[in-house]
Amino acid sequence: MLEQILSFIHHVTTMLFGIYISAFFLGVKPNRKNIVTLFLFVACEEIFYSVGLILFGMAVTYRFYEVTLPVLVQLTLIAFLSLYYKYSVISSCISVFSTYLCCQLSNWVGLLILTITGEQVFYYGSRILTTVLVFVFLCRFVCRTTETIFTRDTRELYIIGF
Repeated sequence: MLEQILSFIHHVTTMLFGIYISAFFLGVKPNRKNIVTLFLFVACEEIFYSVGLILFGMAVTYRFYEVTLPVLVQLTLIAFLSLYYKYSVISSCISVFSTYLCCQLSNWVGLLILTITGEQVFYYGSRILTTVLVFVFLCRFVCRTTETIFTRDTRELYIIGF
């Protein structure tokens, strides 16, 4: 039971991390309106995920999530950042994919802890803790820098993205 709770918390923290950091990298201000707007986007994504759980069960939904949902979430987030916040598609892509790379630290720490302990509870716990710590670090020290990068000319963004 604890493992399932931690798995759910991990899923939610990773989703929140990805969506908020992608937006903050671009320069979306972390004010009340934007935080609520981004949270509603997260809620819509979670409803999609929950419908899958209800219709297809946990095993099928987790397998679907592992294979396709990250891509679907990233594509919808790119579209959302481009259409709602009016950022260019290239800027949105670079931001979302950079955020995805930042998520990998949590993955690596979790796999290291799983290898050492062999316990899924510690795996999820370490991933949640790492995700939160990386989120705080990025918000405090990195987001302002990335915001200035995304004000560059489109040609320069293509080079950065490549």
